[in-house]
Amino acid sequence: MNYDARPFSSRFSAGSQRHPSFAIQGQDPCMLHLRSFTRTLHRQQIDGVTFHFDPSHRHELDPLLRRFLAKPEQYPTLDIPEDTRGVFLLEGERQWVLKRNRLTHWKKQLQNFLGLKRSFGLHDLTNEFINLSVVSGKSALSPQVSAFGYKGRFPFLREEYLLVGFWADHCSVDERLLAHPEQAETLLSAIFRLFGQMLDDDFVHMDPHPKNILVAADGRLRLIDFECCAHSVLDRDFSLGFLLGYFYRFWFRRFISQQDYDRLCEAYLNAEHPNLDRTVFQPVYQRFRDQNVSRSTRYRILTCARAQAAFQREISGSQG
Repeated sequence: MNYDARPFSSRFSAGSQRHPSFAIQGQDPCMLHLRSFTRTLHRQQIDGVTFHFDPSHRHELDPLLRRFLAKPEQYPTLDIPEDTRGVFLLEGERQWVLKRNRLTHWKKQLQNFLGLKRSFGLHDLTNEFINLSVVSGKSALSPQVSAFGYKGRFPFLREEYLLVGFWADHCSVDERLLAHPEQAETLLSAIFRLFGQMLDDDFVHMDPHPKNILVAADGRLRLIDFECCAHSVLDRDFSLGFLLGYFYRFWFRRFISQQDYDRLCEAYLNAEHPNLDRTVFQPVYQRFRDQNVSRSTRYRILTCARAQAAFQREISGSQG
């Protein structure tokens, strides 16, 4: 999946938060908790789906989405289709990636429609829309949202849609290294710099594995799949430990030994982070490098300072 990373707009505030919202039954369903992200977008109904378009793209995207909704089975997929989700390639004046989810559990339908809590589950397009709306306003590393859509009846959300531009001249890090495993060390140095830029831009992608990092023909790196993301960096050294440790475990270890990975990490840290607090970084790095850590735990410790401090005390004690 290749996405276009032009920044969406600085009109979205990084401090905006999801909160409970309500609508009037019988009216066009409106996810009011998203209004701070959708108020400058063009709202339009297409075949029962409420879409919010970036105004600069709506005239091109309207007919594309009408054709897709009429015959979705005719469109090429960019990922292995599942019963409840699909990723499709749409072509107009340019190419687009359309992600579609069907929510099947009533609790998830209710939570996403009303914004009852932040969600961190896999394949959540409402949360990805929020994350991209915030991150793309301050970083060129993320895709640009061109449309977000949903279908449901108050108070249940049944379908989600997210549309971004397609990066035609990119491949994933995973694809590159499967074809050219000898490039692992060179590419890893660029990925470490990408992580540093991410922290400079004040966000943390919580699932930065080799399929979620794209490589352009000119070597530039970008990030995709923002279902789970922290909108700000609580502690840079902690976050860097997470990124470098997690990336080895998921799943750069297929391409390089731990000894070589540690060596390249040290070279990067010595060159780029001479003031790194090792008492913070090292336990976090080792925990994520050596053990699986659940998605819910990652979300909690990267978005809540109190949870992060408790996790840090836990892992420091276990290594002492």
